[in-house]
Amino acid sequence: MKNNAQSPLVRALDGVAIVAGILILVSLSMDIIHRGSYKLSSGVAELQLVVCLIFVLDFIVRTVADHNPRRYFWRNIIILIVSIPWLNLLSWAGVCLHNGVYVLLKCLPLVRALLGVYSTIRLVTPSRVSAIMWSYIALIVMLTYLSALLFYSYEMGINPRLGGFGEALWWAGLNMTTVGANIFAVTPMGKILTVILPGLGMILFPLLTVYVTHIVKRSNV
Repeated sequence: MKNNAQSPLVRALDGVAIVAGILILVSLSMDIIHRGSYKLSSGVAELQLVVCLIFVLDFIVRTVADHNPRRYFWRNIIILIVSIPWLNLLSWAGVCLHNGVYVLLKCLPLVRALLGVYSTIRLVTPSRVSAIMWSYIALIVMLTYLSALLFYSYEMGINPRLGGFGEALWWAGLNMTTVGANIFAVTPMGKILTVILPGLGMILFPLLTVYVTHIVKRSNV
């Protein structure tokens, strides 16, 4: 198990982690959009615990399978941090969380789920350049959607301009493309996202343009 690419267990966990990421994305979306409550339902909380344990197991196996486990651990410590089921642990400890902190922690596993997107693209895309390009596209889409979920969780019921999740998604898309929306944030998290999203857009879209240009030039050769 010294080579991640050749380990059947790592490849199997790739698939399991991807499915787990989809489950947490769908369940959180349903919980946030349809229930309209910042608190997780009991079923979603249990599902999040299972998914986070799968993520932690995946991290442990990858660390052990790497040729330099110590270096892999410290270089990917953020992955472990976002994989830990913080809400479940803090709930068992009887810690009372502020609404904003609760919303942030319940969406944290989605950050780990984003990594499964690249694994999927890497498996189905033979060309490395194409894999990178599609990874950027998937990253832009997922970050936009995650930002919309966070914005909706914090702003719904407080922001008079926000009428539903569709408008939150519209807000996130316009800010990611640096166009700007006519929905103005009123919560601290909303204001932070309003600053972060255009910055991410200015970084990601030029990189995507470089890869598209490379592919076009190569096809014309």
